Amino acid sequence: MIHNSAIISKTAEIGENVDIGPYVVIADNVKIGNNVKIAAHAVIKSNTIVGDRCFIDNFAVIGGLPQDKNFDENINSGVKIGNEVVIRENVTIHRATQESMYTTIGSRCMLQSGSHVAHDCVVMDDTVLANCSMLGGHSIIGNHCFIGGGAAVHQWVRVGDYAILGGYSATALDLPPYVMSADRTKIIGLNIVGLRRANISTKNISNLKKCFMEFYSRTGFAKDRAIKMLSEGYGSCKESKHFLEFFTSGTHRGFAPLRRKICTNSID
Repeated sequence: MIHNSAIISKTAEIGENVDIGPYVVIADNVKIGNNVKIAAHAVIKSNTIVGDRCFIDNFAVIGGLPQDKNFDENINSGVKIGNEVVIRENVTIHRATQESMYTTIGSRCMLQSGSHVAHDCVVMDDTVLANCSMLGGHSIIGNHCFIGGGAAVHQWVRVGDYAILGGYSATALDLPPYVMSADRTKIIGLNIVGLRRANISTKNISNLKKCFMEFYSRTGFAKDRAIKMLSEGYGSCKESKHFLEFFTSGTHRGFAPLRRKICTNSID
């Protein structure tokens, strides 16, 4: 099901039951999985890999050149997209800046209209980028995250699993797992709704709450606090351990602070 106006490179590999709409452009060395639908005017540039059962909407551009003044266009890099990913209108995803590397989107993600994923980013599984959200280069977004409409993530920032960045917010510092952030780089509480939807037990949520409050009540470097709390047994459940280990695994940007007045609804 390929429209006769589509332009497809002879070196592209197209899977089974793929629907390619009018005026789609698929460049050299692209690999498209099975049961993929690509709407009119989408552009998929060289060295892009698209998994099975994905949907790519109108005017999306995947695999474009990085917006990096020092980038050498002769570098062989690309974009890799998992299975069951929805990419809506006008989304842009830029290829990596390093040889043989990929900007990566995990499985079951949704990139809503106008969102942007810069070079060398990693977006893990089941994450949503809402309309017009922006990821700076080399940022890493965890599993089950939500990046709100118009929100911006600075380059080299990490966002932990199940974290939420509110609409029109921005973060220039790492956000640990399970938190909500608003305004500019401020943590406002835990993402309790997301934890419940993930079927995490009440006992483990309670354990995480205590760990979260204790961590932010202490002073000193975040890494030192986390290591000490792990040694004291605060990582007794998987979620608390994951939360604390985030601070021990290194950072390019530093860690977001807790806003003085936290959102009490998030930790009830």
